[in-house]
Parts: sequence; C-alpha cells; structure tokens
Amino acid sequence: MPITKRLTIDNVNLDDDDELDAFDEQIITAGLARVKAEGDELRRRGILDSEGHVILKELPADMQPGADRDFGG
Repeated sequence: MPITKRLTIDNVNLDDDDELDAFDEQIITAGLARVKAEGDELRRRGILDSEGHVILKELPADMQPGADRDFGG
C-alpha cells in the first residue's frame, strides 16, 4: 500500500520498513530539490558556471594582501 501522508520524524513508524523507505525517499527528494534551487540561484548570480564550478576567483577587498583590516582580536 503506498504511503499517502507527508511523513515527518514525529509521525513516521520506525517499525515499518516500507514507511521508513518512503520517509528516506521523501527527505532525499526534498534535499535534492533544495540543492538544485540553490545551485540555480548561484548560477543566476554569476557565482557558478553551468557545470557548477566557482567563477569568481577574486578575494574580497579586505582579504587582499596589504589590506587595512581589523579582525577584532
């Protein structure tokens, strides 16, 4: 019988292997969707290329050699 309810850590039956498998699949699917959305946003902002590699190689101004900075220590 397919699982029709949204499973959470609070309502999953830990003694039911089928329900645990459905819970795992639900969590993995949601996680992959989140990672894809975050990657899409980084590509939109020009931080990642189409293959997921970081485009920006420059250090922020306060991290450049010789920059006047205070680390608060």
